[in-house]
Amino acid sequence: MKLLFICKASTTTGLGHLIRSRSFVSELLKERPGLEIDFYIIGEPLVERLLTEIKFAYTIVENEDQIPLQANYDICFFDLIPIDPNFFQKVKSRTALTVSLSPIFDKLLEVDLIFNRTKYHQQLTEFLPGQFYGGLEHSIIQSNCKKINTSVYEENLELDQFPIALIMGGGDAANKTLQFLKSLKNCTVPATFWVLLGEGYSHSYNELIEVIKKDSKHEIILAKTNRSMWQILRNCILAILPGGITTYEAAYAGLPTINMLEEDDKYYLIQELEEYEVCFYNGVINEENLDRLNRLIESLYQNKKLLLQMHINSKGLISANSPIKILEICEHKIESFKIS
Repeated sequence: MKLLFICKASTTTGLGHLIRSRSFVSELLKERPGLEIDFYIIGEPLVERLLTEIKFAYTIVENEDQIPLQANYDICFFDLIPIDPNFFQKVKSRTALTVSLSPIFDKLLEVDLIFNRTKYHQQLTEFLPGQFYGGLEHSIIQSNCKKINTSVYEENLELDQFPIALIMGGGDAANKTLQFLKSLKNCTVPATFWVLLGEGYSHSYNELIEVIKKDSKHEIILAKTNRSMWQILRNCILAILPGGITTYEAAYAGLPTINMLEEDDKYYLIQELEEYEVCFYNGVINEENLDRLNRLIESLYQNKKLLLQMHINSKGLISANSPIKILEICEHKIESFKIS
C-alpha cells in the first residue's frame, strides 16, 4: 500500500499538525513496516528539529507546488489548515482515498474521510454519512507520552511547591507565554511553574526573564523542550494549555489541565474531555479570565482530591493504538469503493 502524507508546520500557524502526523506514521510503521510512505512537510527549515528521531524519510518544501505528484496513491492524509485548491484537486485525481487528520482543514467537505479526536465538530451537520469518524478513540498520541502512575501523581500532590506546567504551543506566535507569566505572578499558590517553550518560540527570552525577576512568590523554570516534554510533565500535577493536541496527550497520561482558547468557537475541540471531567475550560484568553485562572489554581490547591479524581477519571479514556485503527477503516473504505 502506498500512502501520501501532506502536513504544514510553522511558527505562525503552529507545529501541532506535524507532531500529529509524525506520531501517526511512526506508530503505523511499527505495525506495518512494509508500508510505502511519501511524507511531505510544507514549512520552515526549523521544523527539522522536530524530526531528529524519526525512522522514515521525509521532505520539507516551501509550498505545495514543490511536491512532485509522480505516482498514484492508495491514501492521502492531509494534516493542515489551508491548501491551494488546484493542488488539492491534483492530489484527488491521483489518490483512491483522501483523508483529513485535521479538524480545521479548509477542504473538510471535499475529502472522503475525516478523523477527529472528539465526537464534536461545528460543521458536523454538513458532512456526508460515513465521512466523519469522531471520538477519543481517534486521538493520536506520540510515543514519548507515557501514562503517569497514580502513586507518582499522589506523591506530586503532596509536594510543598505545586509543580504546574505552562505550555502555549510549539510556536506561540502571539507570545501568550509572556501574557500568562505576567498574570500568574499574582497567584497565591506556592507553585513551581515549568514554562515549556517549543522549538518555534522566537520571542525574546529576556522579556520572560524580566517578568520572572518580578515574581517573588514562585519558582519559575524556563525549559526549551521537544522530546523531553513528557519527562517533565509526568512530574507535574497540572498543566495550563491552549487546547491543542497536548490536551489530549495529557488526558491519555492522566495529567489534569486548564485550557484557555483564543476563540470560543473552538471549544468543541475540548468539550468531550471536559464532560469526562479530565480537564477544565477557563474561557478565552483575556485579562478577566487570566485573573480567574489564578483563582481556579488557588481553589485546586485547597482541593487536591479533585485533581486526584481527574487523574483517575482519565484511566482507560484514550488508547494508544488509534493509527492502525484509522488505517484499517481507510482500507475497508477503499474495498467498499471497489465493490460498488
